[in-house]
Amino acid sequence: MTWIKKEFICPFCFTKSDLYKIEFRCTSDPRKCPPQPDQKWADFLSKSSPEMKPTAFSIAPPSTKTDKLRSFLLPKEASCPHCNGKTSNRICPACHWDLPYTIGDFRDLIFAIIGAKDAGKSHYIAVLLHAIMNEIGTAFNCNLQPLNDRTIQRYRSDFYEPVFRKREVIKTTLSAKADFSVRVPLVYSLSLMEKGWLSKNKITNSPTLVFFDTAGEDLDDEDIMRIENKYIYNASGIILLLDPLQLPTVRDALPSGTPLPDIHTEIEDIVSRTANLIRKAKRLKLTELIDIPIAVAFSKIDALDPLLDASSCLKYPSKHVSSGFFDQADFEAVNGEMESLIRDWSGDYLIQQLKLNFKHYAFFGLTSLGCNPHHTQKITRL
Repeated sequence: MTWIKKEFICPFCFTKSDLYKIEFRCTSDPRKCPPQPDQKWADFLSKSSPEMKPTAFSIAPPSTKTDKLRSFLLPKEASCPHCNGKTSNRICPACHWDLPYTIGDFRDLIFAIIGAKDAGKSHYIAVLLHAIMNEIGTAFNCNLQPLNDRTIQRYRSDFYEPVFRKREVIKTTLSAKADFSVRVPLVYSLSLMEKGWLSKNKITNSPTLVFFDTAGEDLDDEDIMRIENKYIYNASGIILLLDPLQLPTVRDALPSGTPLPDIHTEIEDIVSRTANLIRKAKRLKLTELIDIPIAVAFSKIDALDPLLDASSCLKYPSKHVSSGFFDQADFEAVNGEMESLIRDWSGDYLIQQLKLNFKHYAFFGLTSLGCNPHHTQKITRL
């Protein structure tokens, strides 16, 4: 174990619990240990009546000094009090959702990917995860692995199949109120291996990565955000995807005939609602800066090619992958150019919003698809 902690945060309901308060679910044959009503599971799913689930049970709290020392380590298995069968299926004590089997071993990093409708969040997730699994994994000697069947199936059906097999745009993400699956994150482990013959490719760290794909309309109201998007103020980092084609100055400057999306939520409004949500949840004063790092990433940069100088660093692939490490100079070049472009396109307000709300922020430009499929809904190239 490389990182010891006393608490964990459930990646589904975001309740913070002590390690020893974790619960288990029996895995014995139902004929030996019959299912029981599970009210916590039903409440999490917003169901009116409890659902029959395999037995859920807690373990005895630490009583002796030895037990208290052991409480720093997450229990790996327990015996069902009804059938005495051993189980390693650990569940959250608050919502009874199955926890990743890596919980408690390494850090849990929750990433909130937010943005207005049609900003390209789903396409970004599809291409990002595919890139980490392939070229980034090779360059940085790491492996991204899904931690449950739900993640495997959802990534394949909702992200990979339409983009990489059918070469079609992903359908608009439904609101979390209309589609419960939107509340359920994609959960991965990122195993990082040390290079060199002395280490023999030993795994040095394996944080759990949790990704959310938020419907744009769920960011149009602060009350909805507070109910449906609790992960935002529990996030380790926020990736705010912004569509530059929403900016009036950009739309006016592009050549006639350029396909443009409908106008949606103003960029500055999303930043305001996000900052307000976090401040209220963390009870921060206006004089205190939010310590969650935020990456302000402008998507669809390929559509802005006519507006960029020939020497623009945004026209060229990132140097991080080719070099196999985080390239500070490349990052600073992109951050500086994007900030300059934002000032030209929309003035200083967005930058001031970030400066006076967030302790750590930076600007990025990216394209997920490399083309504009606005009319045909077909991806001609990636």
